Amino acid sequence: MRNLLLLLLLTMLSRSTLAELAVITHMKNNIDTLSTQQVQDIFMGRTRVFPNGKFCLPIDQSSPLRAEFYQKLTARPVEQINAYWARIMFSGQASPPQQLPDDHAVLQTVRENEGAIGYIDKIHVDNSVRVMLLLK
Repeated sequence: MRNLLLLLLLTMLSRSTLAELAVITHMKNNIDTLSTQQVQDIFMGRTRVFPNGKFCLPIDQSSPLRAEFYQKLTARPVEQINAYWARIMFSGQASPPQQLPDDHAVLQTVRENEGAIGYIDKIHVDNSVRVMLLLK
């Protein structure tokens, strides 16, 4: 019984490392998909517009999902991403994406803002947003 509880606890703690992440946008966004490189460019501040020329507002998370997102998107640990943003902000070139606390807040913000782009655990995706990219 104790082993079963331990296994259940470990499974719950490591759940985020098993998540499939969905990069989502507003339903009115007329782009069908985005490539990994395009999403990198948006979240790393290299572009401020979608491929269709419309302004984009990247939304980050302050949850543990953030580290997983950047690892899957850039193959770099979140510490390197933080250092990158520190350099970029110091030079005044750009600001990092706004951080929200969790999937629910990101989902709500993307629903309410046509230019918003964020990421959530795929299990929270519903038909009120458009999935642009899946990160496994």
